[in-house]
Amino acid sequence: MKRWGKIILAFTLAVASSHLLTSIVGTQFVLANIASYGLVVSMSDRFAATVHDIHGLVPTLPILIGATFLVAFTVAALGHRFLRGNRRYWYMAAGFTSLPVTMILIKSTLGATPFAAAGTVTGLLLIAMCGLAGASLFARLTFKKEA
Repeated sequence: MKRWGKIILAFTLAVASSHLLTSIVGTQFVLANIASYGLVVSMSDRFAATVHDIHGLVPTLPILIGATFLVAFTVAALGHRFLRGNRRYWYMAAGFTSLPVTMILIKSTLGATPFAAAGTVTGLLLIAMCGLAGASLFARLTFKKEA
């Protein structure tokens, strides 16, 4: 039971960190687009918008990330178990690919971009890096020391 508690805590922290990073990246991405039209976006406006988005995307984005990570981490665990290789790399690859794939699937099935930053290749790459960070944290926190 202690092991499952550690896994659940690590998963929750991975989802929370990816949510935090994805919210920040998404907000700054949108504000950069606004600034590209010549409008001035102050640091206080950036901070306020970022805090608003971090709070405003709850519970939708964490639920989406959690569902995505649940599938991706299961694939990573199975890949590591049956194909071997570096466990951390499996999870990092799963995290890196999971969020962009989810955004692309939502866009292709619903016809709408679920997250403004997901509308461009650069945005998808930044979102992928947020997934990578969360997955890397999960892999690190759930690492079993070999005896």
